[in-house]
Amino acid sequence: MRKILTPFCCVHSLDCQVRPFVLWNAYISAIETIAATPRNDALTALSRMPLLFLLLAIAAGLAGPARAQSAVADGQKLAFDRGKGNCLTCHVIKGGDLPGTIGPELKDIKSKYPDRNELVAIIFDETKRNPQTMMPPFGRNSILTEQEISAIVDFLQTL
Repeated sequence: MRKILTPFCCVHSLDCQVRPFVLWNAYISAIETIAATPRNDALTALSRMPLLFLLLAIAAGLAGPARAQSAVADGQKLAFDRGKGNCLTCHVIKGGDLPGTIGPELKDIKSKYPDRNELVAIIFDETKRNPQTMMPPFGRNSILTEQEISAIVDFLQTL
């Protein structure tokens, strides 16, 4: 059964939902483990359920860091992409090639913007905060989706 499910998850796709896939694999593994244990009349299927929930909880905890790393990598890719986020046109970003100097250097972002939502709002539509800004309203003009903006914010918070 696991061989049938494996091709459905494409880790490099933005549409990939890693956590449900990992949880499903943990569920299948738990079922296989339960089925492989010797049967005892005193041990019923109902008493095996805590084991299943424990395995699912462990799998959910393991999927979180991988998803976070993936979001940061996707955010960096979008920020450096000249056709999508295009942040390097105006900003200096560590690791970026041929940065612009119109906007401020993007460093120490987490200390400057401890509230993640403020940074999301800036990228979505900075003109609400600063009508004289040169920064395009990436979200309002549908240049970036909310998911893409969130990934870029995840990346910027690592700078």
